[in-house]
Amino acid sequence: MNKMTAEQLLAAARELIKSTEYCFFITQTKSGHPHARLMQPYDPEYDLTIHFGASPRSRKVQELQQQPKISLAFYNQQETAYVTLLGSASTTDDISLCQKYWRANWNDLFPGGPESSDYILIKFVPERIEMMNYAHQAMPQPYSLHPTILKRDGEKWIVAAEAE
Repeated sequence: MNKMTAEQLLAAARELIKSTEYCFFITQTKSGHPHARLMQPYDPEYDLTIHFGASPRSRKVQELQQQPKISLAFYNQQETAYVTLLGSASTTDDISLCQKYWRANWNDLFPGGPESSDYILIKFVPERIEMMNYAHQAMPQPYSLHPTILKRDGEKWIVAAEAE
């Protein structure tokens, strides 16, 4: 059993996410197959809500509108660590949020800037976290048999006893 508290595990997850420039953003196709692509997330909020910039015409947006349950996968080779977040995603074109979550180097991708109708935000809210992190010893014994699991319980996170 992992001896770390939920808050210690969340801190290790936040640190790994912030240290990773890209993650796999995994949606489900109409035929039920997972569809993964690399995306550049913004730093997670305290509760691990994560925002992404996207085009409303993109395949990922079309897929999450059909099935909002998605997964994000982060990997840190130096620490032999990964974090997978499972949760729901939604989109918004709120101008103030689009301006807040904008990168200047995206002008080539979205020539109209954050106010353009071709730029929206994806808001991902995690419900479950699966992780292993050897550098922080965030993994249950026997090692590598299954990940550490955290589940959202209202506004807080709890360490789950077993994988589902």
